[in-house]
Amino acid sequence: MVYTISYGTKAMMPIEFEHKTLRMTISLDMTLSATQEERILLLNALDQIRKSALQHTESVQNQCMKWHDCYVRDNSFKQGDWALLYDSRYKDNLGKLQTRWLGPYEIVERFPIGAIRLSTIDPIKFKLLVNGHQLRLYCKPLSKDDFLQQFSTAQHAEIPAAT
Repeated sequence: MVYTISYGTKAMMPIEFEHKTLRMTISLDMTLSATQEERILLLNALDQIRKSALQHTESVQNQCMKWHDCYVRDNSFKQGDWALLYDSRYKDNLGKLQTRWLGPYEIVERFPIGAIRLSTIDPIKFKLLVNGHQLRLYCKPLSKDDFLQQFSTAQHAEIPAAT
């Protein structure tokens, strides 16, 4: 019963199929060639069902891939940028105000496989190699002169008149 609901055909063992075929040909007064043709048609229908199932599976996989790809962040780290490193050693709850990000570190080298070599920004340089997925870009703090320069350019920018 479950097989019929799942696949839409009756489940038959190969031996049962041979005996039922002979019984069916005798009871329906069919020739053996007509029974074989009917069986070939059923097999062709089964192939069509399989093809449609494969097409449906492929379309669902494409939709899942599209959905997944729209949420993937492109981390474009460059040499000289600063980054924070995720501390994955502590999986327990650290508390409400505890941070899991270490750093900042300076990016020294980027490898094509996604690994990134970091260096501390302290006077004593310590280098480490990490996975690029564990990093987040860090904005360098502005010096007082840089802040004043940005502030003055923002003051001189034209503000569009409200209509």
